Amino acid sequence: MAFLDKLTDAAAAIGDKANDAIEVTKIKTKINGEKKELEVDFAQLGRIYYDLIKAGAGAEQAALDLTAAIDARQEVLIELEEELKKL
Repeated sequence: MAFLDKLTDAAAAIGDKANDAIEVTKIKTKINGEKKELEVDFAQLGRIYYDLIKAGAGAEQAALDLTAAIDARQEVLIELEEELKKL
């Protein structure tokens, strides 16, 4: 019976490791998605400032809104990376 218990424990450990690997992959995928969206946000912010300088008009509110969105995404990234460290 001890052999079967060890075999069962080993199978459970393998299952746990597989689940951890799946969870790590999911979190890394989310992190990569957030990073891509950050790049888009930064590019849009650059466009807003370029247009602002070029036109001499105000695009400040749009830039402030996008800055807030960037800050929120960076917080999500921090949370995801912390979650990843726990695994």
